[in-house]
Amino acid sequence: MKTKIKDQRGAVLVIFGILLIMLIGFAALAIDVGRWYTVRSELSKSVDAAAIAGAKNISNPYLGVDGHLRLAEEIGRQNFSAGYLMTPQSGAGAVTFNAEGLEDHKIRVAGTVNSPGNLAAVFGIDQVPTASAGVARKNEVEIMLVLDRSGSMGSPSSKIADLKTAAKSFISYFEDTQDQDKMGLVSFATTVKVDVALGNNYVTAMTGKINAMNANGATNAEDSLAQAGDVSKGGLPDYSGVPGDKRVQQFVIFFSDGMPTALRDNFKYNNTNYDGVVYGQGSSANCRTTDYAYMSVANGLQKPTSNTNRDYITDTSSGTTVNPAVTGDGKNKANTSCTSTSCRGWPRVCTTSGYLNTKWYLFESGLGTVPGYGTESCSIPMNRLLPYFCNAARQLALNNAQTLKDRYVKIYVIGLGSSNDIDEDYLKSLSSGDSFTYIAPTSGELKAIFNSIAKDIKLRLVQ
Repeated sequence: MKTKIKDQRGAVLVIFGILLIMLIGFAALAIDVGRWYTVRSELSKSVDAAAIAGAKNISNPYLGVDGHLRLAEEIGRQNFSAGYLMTPQSGAGAVTFNAEGLEDHKIRVAGTVNSPGNLAAVFGIDQVPTASAGVARKNEVEIMLVLDRSGSMGSPSSKIADLKTAAKSFISYFEDTQDQDKMGLVSFATTVKVDVALGNNYVTAMTGKINAMNANGATNAEDSLAQAGDVSKGGLPDYSGVPGDKRVQQFVIFFSDGMPTALRDNFKYNNTNYDGVVYGQGSSANCRTTDYAYMSVANGLQKPTSNTNRDYITDTSSGTTVNPAVTGDGKNKANTSCTSTSCRGWPRVCTTSGYLNTKWYLFESGLGTVPGYGTESCSIPMNRLLPYFCNAARQLALNNAQTLKDRYVKIYVIGLGSSNDIDEDYLKSLSSGDSFTYIAPTSGELKAIFNSIAKDIKLRLVQ
């Protein structure tokens, strides 16, 4: 009986030894398998980051041919260096990254590495090959450049020259993808021009138009934003009804060196309706409250599509220039309620007759009329009309910017100058937020700002 017990004790020891070896083996495998999964996870993160970086720089003009692919591989190596997580330092099995360009502006980055099997080597598993790949694509984009070419941009001449350099540098960031991306150009002074309608293959056309820009006239910010968002005039289409995951990303880059001093609206003169631009003029036409004494509303209604300043609209029936500074009901002399009395001789003979005036339809809009006056008040004094005009020019620009933002368009705003020239808070309200607002005290900083915005847009486009 005792012999049997002793025999059983020996068997238990043998079984325990076998189980212990198995437990150690399973523990070894558990440790190594955990490391293999970690290696695979980190490699996956690295190729994803590398693909995104490459796609973001797919048309970076400073990287050269296939430079974005080499950049992607370098980003991969920075995130998963040789020897990381006990992988081989060099030679066979060391980490490698390979980037390639695909169709539709996609980049694929493949990574391979051998994960060591330190404890699992007992079972003959020395290394486990691990591979992962990441693909990133630069989404489609539509961009409208909206550039101020008003008279103040010509003094000093370096301002307009530096703006041209900066704008052309911005365009070059998208040159390699201009077959997919769309871009257009709006320039504005007293009047607004869609120099290049939104479309593909825009670099040559936009470069030529930018080079030809001259500085003159007032600052019609509101109409520039309106036309930038008007597809019928060559601006951005409205995608607000399109689901977010299918919506093309749209951006407006708005640049100005001053405050709004012009606006476009419908006016009636001598019983005829006109589409025209009214603007401020004077020795300091900033439309700032301290400047009112030096300004006036121009006594001529500007043609909205003219290329020159002070190209006034003339009423053919009367042969006179439409004068928006003389307000009233816009009717002819026989029917207007706006009259004047003149007296001659002795004894005095006085006669009362109507005079031609301009009806501002703007007074009947949501902006209201000049405080203290009606929608057809005759000859509103300039010291009351001018502040209304300046506020209206500012508010209409804000309204048009908000319309774009409501359509999910992101607006970058660049202001050039000191606090005497620009209102930083106002520019922020035009933009899509503080991070979309840039202030350049001098024009020499414009190129860096435009390039920074281009890079930021690229980042937003990658998925």
